[in-house]
Amino acid sequence: MLVVLDADCLIAGTLATRGAASRLLDSWQDGAFELVTCPRRITEVRRALLDPRIAGRYEIPAEEVDAFCVRLKEESVFKSDPVDPPRVVSGDANDDYLVALALDSGADALVTRDRHFDALVVPGLRILFPGVLVHELGD
Repeated sequence: MLVVLDADCLIAGTLATRGAASRLLDSWQDGAFELVTCPRRITEVRRALLDPRIAGRYEIPAEEVDAFCVRLKEESVFKSDPVDPPRVVSGDANDDYLVALALDSGADALVTRDRHFDALVVPGLRILFPGVLVHELGD
């Protein structure tokens, strides 16, 4: 199964020791699904985790952030950034690339905690909240 996790899921899964996003990262590492990623998403995750407000609050060393980003690149199905993705996420144009990444890679699901995706219907793509995929994986 190929899955696109949005940056928020990756960040939340890294910061929290419990919860659906954390369980999804564990499931990915256990081989329950293949994660699809691209340079733009890794940059988003890295920037957020190194933000002084987050890094200070969660005491995340830059070395751990860098190691996580390397793991994302090396252990995921790594794709190029989508170029000029079609405008589909009405609440946030910056999320359009996630839909394009999922469709271009043939992903089975796009997993997000972002409410901009609530009413979005994309033919050929399941858009799920983290807890739904956790339940489907039987975790």
